Amino acid sequence: MIEIPALEFHLAHGCNLSCQQCSHYSNFHLAGQMPTPDDARSEYSHWSNRIRPKRFALLGGEPLLNPHLIEHMRLARESWPDSDLMLVTNGFFFDRHPDLPATLVEIDCRLEVSQHGTHEPYLTRFNEAKKTVWQWRSDYPGIQIKIRQSHRGWMRQYRVENGKPIPFDSKPAAAYRICMQKTCTQLFRECLWKCPALAYHAMLEQRLHLEKLSAWRLFRDYKACSPTASDDELRSFVETKAIPQCGLCPGKRVPFTHPDPTQRSEIQ
Repeated sequence: MIEIPALEFHLAHGCNLSCQQCSHYSNFHLAGQMPTPDDARSEYSHWSNRIRPKRFALLGGEPLLNPHLIEHMRLARESWPDSDLMLVTNGFFFDRHPDLPATLVEIDCRLEVSQHGTHEPYLTRFNEAKKTVWQWRSDYPGIQIKIRQSHRGWMRQYRVENGKPIPFDSKPAAAYRICMQKTCTQLFRECLWKCPALAYHAMLEQRLHLEKLSAWRLFRDYKACSPTASDDELRSFVETKAIPQCGLCPGKRVPFTHPDPTQRSEIQ
């Protein structure tokens, strides 16, 4: 069994918010069906006996959009019983899953609710989500809840030219050093991907018709770690730090304050 710092799995690619420069490209409302529990079980089966993630996160997109959320949570715990299980959400759809707080306690899963801004229309909704989780803290002893200040330290993932996302031209080692997703291995289409930017880039290209932009060639050429990889190949994937594709991300932190995430706006 090979240990890795973290593994993440999308329960939905789409999102109800539009946080520009999202590292998962969720602001572009990517297409793609939400995985069923059977889909997830198939994906997990390739890796549950080969890797042991210290942390396993269910996220998106917005995972609470998935109607099978509770089943997914139980399956994740079953597949990786020794991992720190985490559900990451913006908290806008708690009412769709009345069994959520009890399930969080039962399967020992931490809830992380991300705050994505300070715009008044957004805060009106977000404050309702906070009231809900504070009530859960009172009603469900042992529940683990954290509010993520995700809007703080938000940074650019790409440049924008003529309304299209364009990669940076950085030194891979420098980009890796400041990367906030360096331990965010993605499980997607049965393969392991080094980060969300690589995992979901093909979907972004299809959505925005970026296929002819040569600047993104390195991302297109990236080969994910497949279930057929040998143990040595898997160890190499886990242990390798900077790769050439890192050079398409910023080599220094470029602060960015996105517009009201409840409103869609032109790409910035």
